[in-house]
Amino acid sequence: MSRIGGVSPLPVSDDLAGDWLDRLWAHEDLAPAPVAPRERKAGAACAGLDPEMFFPEASPMAAAPLREEREALAVCADCPVQSWCLAQEMNECSTASRVIGVRGGMRQVERRALHVRLFGKRARNGVQQ
Repeated sequence: MSRIGGVSPLPVSDDLAGDWLDRLWAHEDLAPAPVAPRERKAGAACAGLDPEMFFPEASPMAAAPLREEREALAVCADCPVQSWCLAQEMNECSTASRVIGVRGGMRQVERRALHVRLFGKRARNGVQQ
């Protein structure tokens, strides 16, 4: 474990078959949304799906969700960890601008609006916007 934040360092490997982002999935503390190992264990609907599916081009608030967003939202619709996933997103993002993609059954523009309602426009944790 590292002394900073209790996160273990990434293992060094000679296997360069996957890129660095692919290797992050094996580390619970570093895995990008939406599928961290604890979500997979809880039976997340997105487990095993291509993560790129959850990062489509964002539509504006007033517009209907784009086809790609609707596909990702359909996966989230009956997910048993949907509310946990949304709560994690709100806790992990220090600014609304860091909220991206579809997660927790909401599209990017909806979650950004929720983040602003919950935390205001000021950055949390001293992060600059």
